[in-house]
Amino acid sequence: MPATGAALAPGGLPPVLEATLGRDRGLVELARLAVAGDDTAARAAQERLRAAGPEGLRAFERAHGPALAAARAAITAAADAPFDQRDPAGLGEPARARLLAALDAVCAQRDCVLSGLYWHTDLDEAVRTARREGKPIVSLRLLGDLREELSCANSRFFRALLYPDPGVHALLRERFVLHWSSERPAPKITVDLGDGKTITTTITGNSAHFVLDSHGRPVDVVPGLLAPAEFTAALARAGTVAQQTAALTGAAHRDALAEHHDARVRALDEAWTRLTAAAGQRARPWPRARRSDAPTPRAGEAAPLAISKMAPERPLLGATGEPVDPVATRLERIADLTAPAIVLSRASLGLVRTQQWRSGDAARDAAAMTTALDSLRRTLALDTLANEQEIHREIHGWWTRGSTAPRDLQSLVRRVYDELFLTPARDPWLGLADPATYGGLVGGGRRTLAHL
Repeated sequence: MPATGAALAPGGLPPVLEATLGRDRGLVELARLAVAGDDTAARAAQERLRAAGPEGLRAFERAHGPALAAARAAITAAADAPFDQRDPAGLGEPARARLLAALDAVCAQRDCVLSGLYWHTDLDEAVRTARREGKPIVSLRLLGDLREELSCANSRFFRALLYPDPGVHALLRERFVLHWSSERPAPKITVDLGDGKTITTTITGNSAHFVLDSHGRPVDVVPGLLAPAEFTAALARAGTVAQQTAALTGAAHRDALAEHHDARVRALDEAWTRLTAAAGQRARPWPRARRSDAPTPRAGEAAPLAISKMAPERPLLGATGEPVDPVATRLERIADLTAPAIVLSRASLGLVRTQQWRSGDAARDAAAMTTALDSLRRTLALDTLANEQEIHREIHGWWTRGSTAPRDLQSLVRRVYDELFLTPARDPWLGLADPATYGGLVGGGRRTLAHL
């Protein structure tokens, strides 16, 4: 490996690597250079590996296989680590931190070590790859950047609870071409306690996985957060219909999609009947997805549409003077029955353990983690119910016979965010600016700042 300060070619790489790039040995050498102490050369190598597509990721995995396996094992083992251990997975160790940061740069996803997923950030390139490989596309739309810690809350749950799951990442890696795009920056809020302590987190927003065929035509949307098993099933179904209809056009294509979505509505009806019976409730048709009468929906109206992320955000929304609409009681009763069946992978539990805030009292923190995981499973059960039975049901209806679904991705994204997530692009404040609420601050404390 070249010494720090060695002459670099115009592309930012040592000439020997420039000469060998494109052959397998060149990618492996790039993978080794990607974790070098020379930051300029490391960043350039990471960029070239990304440009090589999934094969660049595979080369990185081959070059650093034992170290990556050790990191995955350490994160997974952290699920059982004692709470007086400050860094149970060794994520603060410089060599490991550098390795994982390089991997994230190649994947374009934070915490990629647990999923091994390569994400395109250019849709046209994703479509070209899908056509070449004959695969459907999963296009994630989120708030913020999937590579950053402070992307929207739902995307953080995807990284922690879904993508590390063996069934989820095997499905995504083997059957789909992956792409993500930012709907808008993730809104952040900082609480300054005045004594040097601050709390910074994101607030409001929602995410969805849009499933496209190999031509880039939408066939379904998996909205919000689902439990891993349900997420895998929903994506597998959508992937199958994307492949089955890829060669169809015109009325044949529309009819095939309508048949699929009609069947999904019937399946949701049957599942809802079983769930309400198990909960001792009278079977009633699921109501249509909630709508807002306001020109710009309130953040408190949108919050219950993403229940798991609403739990940590509710107090912060309240602090802004924004009331949060309640979750339907009948959903809570059913979630009490379905939550115990939710299985989170050992890798996810280990990652959650490394991220969770601790008070410093080991016994208290151990008990708090048990409570946090129980609460997480319950809100995940609620999210799964609401996203499938309410939002996904509405999306299925867009494709059924006699209805018209948007035929291009951008139009579909707009409809999902405007009508179902209640966060329309026309509202730059994401429902957090209500002229009918007075808080004693000039402009309600809201400012427009230039970001260069």
